[in-house]
Amino acid sequence: MASSATKGLAFGAALFGGLQAGVTANRAFVLLPARERLGAISWATFTRAENVGVGALFYPVLGLAALLFTVSAAIAFPLDHTAHGLRRFPAHAAALLAIVWATVTRALILPAMFALRDVGTDSARLQQIFLTVSRWSSVNDILHILTFALNLWVFAVVFSGPKAN
Repeated sequence: MASSATKGLAFGAALFGGLQAGVTANRAFVLLPARERLGAISWATFTRAENVGVGALFYPVLGLAALLFTVSAAIAFPLDHTAHGLRRFPAHAAALLAIVWATVTRALILPAMFALRDVGTDSARLQQIFLTVSRWSSVNDILHILTFALNLWVFAVVFSGPKAN
């Protein structure tokens, strides 16, 4: 049986991964299509307002919590010696995907978002930034949802008890 620490980490990975997947789904299916209809200047104005105050804290904390719980669960999972063979797969795959989406966020999306501060109302440049953000956000959306699905699998394995492989 998995330790209480591993169970807590698996629960945290599923919880924060689920919250992140929900935010992702909202962005992918509601916000980005609406922003495309509004145009680049309106999108930039909204995005600048969204990323100050609560947004400046909420999104990084949520992403960091999802990343740390996912990677920590992947490290703790095999240390319990209850997961052998293929039962380790979802934890390691979730950690790998989490590291990839964190890298995409940090290396590709954040620089574009920070560029919004200096662009003003140059609609051509804003459109270019919007396309970069929407393209890489779409990649991240898929990675977030896949990571969440894998975290749910880890949660199920951890709470199902020991099984033969």
